[in-house]
Amino acid sequence: METKTLSPQSQTIERERTEALIAVRTEELFDRMPALLGFSFDEELAACDVELQRWPGHTWSRDVYEEVRVLITDFAIELAAEDPQGEELLRARTFARNLQ
Repeated sequence: METKTLSPQSQTIERERTEALIAVRTEELFDRMPALLGFSFDEELAACDVELQRWPGHTWSRDVYEEVRVLITDFAIELAAEDPQGEELLRARTFARNLQ
């Protein structure tokens, strides 16, 4: 089976489209989880460095962190399935909530 090589311009357009999709999906993820402040992906696309909002006198349990990690990892899997470049663009990347 022969594969086509995209022109540099087409590659740029595809990357921009994928980055836009990542931005939309990330915003949706932060909207669904108001306590989520930030997270990273490792090389295997597993969620790591999950940061949740802290309140005085309250600590998040390990179970909550694990549930959030699973949701973030599912987010990566779904995005990679939706866009072939998504997986590569998420790998070893960090995301933070925009607090404007």
